[in-house]
Amino acid sequence: MKSNTPHPVIPVNQLQPGMYVIAITSQTGAMEIAQMGLVTNRKQIESLIRRGVSTVRVDLSRSKLAGIEQVLSPEPASPSSSAQRLSSNAGGEGRELKIRRLYQEARELQGKFIRQLKAGEPIDITPLAAVAEEMVDTMFSHGDAMLCLARIRAKDAYLMEHSMNVAILLANFGRYLGLERSVIKELTLGGLLHDVGKIMTPDEVLNKPGKLTDEEFGIMRLHVVHSHDILLATAGITPTMLEVAANHHERLDGSGYPRHLKGEQLSLYTRISGIVDVYDAVTADRVYKQGMQPTQAFRILLKGADHHFDRELVTRFIKCMGVYPVGTLVQLSNQRLAIVMQRNAQEPLKPVVKVIYHAGQRHYLEVQWLDLAKSGVQETIECTVDPKEFGIKLANFV
Repeated sequence: MKSNTPHPVIPVNQLQPGMYVIAITSQTGAMEIAQMGLVTNRKQIESLIRRGVSTVRVDLSRSKLAGIEQVLSPEPASPSSSAQRLSSNAGGEGRELKIRRLYQEARELQGKFIRQLKAGEPIDITPLAAVAEEMVDTMFSHGDAMLCLARIRAKDAYLMEHSMNVAILLANFGRYLGLERSVIKELTLGGLLHDVGKIMTPDEVLNKPGKLTDEEFGIMRLHVVHSHDILLATAGITPTMLEVAANHHERLDGSGYPRHLKGEQLSLYTRISGIVDVYDAVTADRVYKQGMQPTQAFRILLKGADHHFDRELVTRFIKCMGVYPVGTLVQLSNQRLAIVMQRNAQEPLKPVVKVIYHAGQRHYLEVQWLDLAKSGVQETIECTVDPKEFGIKLANFV
């Protein structure tokens, strides 16, 4: 598409080495950024994304990229908030059913992949790649419904649940960061496969209820090496997918494993994967431990910022997930309990919720959708609630 201005504004994810940046036109990060000049490598672009840059102005005349005017496309218009907000009509319910089926299909294909590996059978990731692509497309069209399913998990299927949820969270965060859709699809498939090496970990170590001994922890850490080796030998695996599997336990200060990478050795994809993996792991219910609430998980990530995790990315991940992440049970000001079904980017404290229970009278209510931002709605969110306190199974309502 030919640009009609010599200095067009483009989304940062459309930047390529060879383009000349003359100004940063919008950013969400708090840091002052005044970088400009010729982009020479992908790391510079990754750094801008990490720092919250959304759009930049480029100088076509000073750019050293053949066919640059054909490369550029106009910044996509943001869909209106009203168009994005989920309604409680039959169409919305139909979409949720389709998304639930997609989630189930992904789980089944994941299980088949693992069974094939264990049996030593030939492996074909094509079906899983196709479902990962559909997951990403669904994340762009109905992201909050996908995120809702990521909160529903079974204690006895942790390996598959965790990988599914990491894939969904990577798709969501990648979308929020403005990464190219093709990259998001690679990250999503990488998430689905990132822990596949755990099939080589003995069950007594993998599911041990107490603290692992040093020897057991050494065995556990080998799952990353196994994941890398399995995927390296699998046709269709890209470097990005391999990076998610091999590096999601590496940390900024070099304290991670297996290679003790540190600082600039951790790419954007590695940093993203580490944050997402920890968030899902600590919020998961296991046979031997209760998962944390999202707000507690955010504190863990913030506590590890700078030495374990990239602080700017942690901040952006929290903004991406929202004050009340989708799937969270909250108590309203009138003692009713509701599940957060859709975020509100303009007013984060006023999401769309599904009212299901009365905390004071301790009984279920007729399910009601409620947009807390709608004019005339008096209810506000008081706090988040652990569903187990009231014996509520969120899976029955999502």
